[in-house]
Amino acid sequence: MKTIFITIPWFTPAFKAGGPIRSINNLVNKFDKDVHYFIFCSNKDVDGEKLKNIETDKWIIFNQYTKVWFDSSAFPFLKFRKLISERKFDVLYINGIFSFSFSIFPMLFGKAEKVIVSPRGMLHPGALSKKKIKKKLFLQFLQITDVTKRCHFHAVDLMEKNCINGIFRKRISVTIAGNYASQFKHAFSHKKKVGELKLITVALISPMKNHLMILKALKEINGLVEYHIIGGIKDNVYWKKCLEIINEMPKNIKVKFHGEIPPNDISQYFNDSPVMIMPSESESFGHSIIESLMAGIPVITSNATPWKYLQENNAGFNAVPDIPTLKELIRFYLSLNDEEYCSTSLAAVAYSNKHYNEIILNKEYTTLLLQ
Repeated sequence: MKTIFITIPWFTPAFKAGGPIRSINNLVNKFDKDVHYFIFCSNKDVDGEKLKNIETDKWIIFNQYTKVWFDSSAFPFLKFRKLISERKFDVLYINGIFSFSFSIFPMLFGKAEKVIVSPRGMLHPGALSKKKIKKKLFLQFLQITDVTKRCHFHAVDLMEKNCINGIFRKRISVTIAGNYASQFKHAFSHKKKVGELKLITVALISPMKNHLMILKALKEINGLVEYHIIGGIKDNVYWKKCLEIINEMPKNIKVKFHGEIPPNDISQYFNDSPVMIMPSESESFGHSIIESLMAGIPVITSNATPWKYLQENNAGFNAVPDIPTLKELIRFYLSLNDEEYCSTSLAAVAYSNKHYNEIILNKEYTTLLLQ
């Protein structure tokens, strides 16, 4: 039985940090082959709000093979050092790369037979373009100290593997293992009318996700469109720019901001023949993309995600993220009738069945965590 110590800044019931939390939550719920997980995290969500109805500063049971420590101290790295030394762990699995207490300190001082670092998309060019001076200095520090020599890297796809190798350049070990996804029921319903469209974006609100570009494209669209924005505000200045455009929308475009919604409650918006739109600058995985496809929802996204060849499979579009392209694609989905939408909805499900396979994922995680 392998013991795996996981460090991550936020964990369930936290949800506002998005993908990384869902990735680990799904991992410890789906991969239970000869493992015991010990998750070390803070007792807060990404916005600093304390989590409710949890016990802190002790190991509590999450499921039959997982325990979680929600740390309430001001200096979690001190508790990490104590906990990691109390027993011999087979694997130290570090999620993220820029948090001092949950990434940097564990990389430097964490002890286990195997140390794995999962950057969670933080080394993609789009992610590194934000706060780039600070991130560049830290990555240079890692290279100078050679701390990466003792680490094995986890990439969710070939694109992320290339990003990791491109930054560290030296001979490092990288294993590809995709993410487990939450599975929603097929949401297809015969309601699509020509000239009407429901769009959804499920993502943290920041320049990385291109909400502002979507809104600018919508402003020039004819036809009846409901645009639902689900996700927390990561960048307040950016959101103010979005609000300015929202306030200028013509009457035929309705924008509804729902804020932060727990993942299990999002499926209620997957009805009335919607289209997911998320032309991100980069995605290491994109939980909302694959989960939408599983539910029969076609997706408009960029080429900087693992979910490619959508157009060839009639499941959506991998588009250049610019306003003219988004306008063209929104108009395309506006023009679909019920039968045409049904076809692309079923194609989305077929695409997800073809490109998401938990048998393969189980083999990948056996290699990553158990070998």
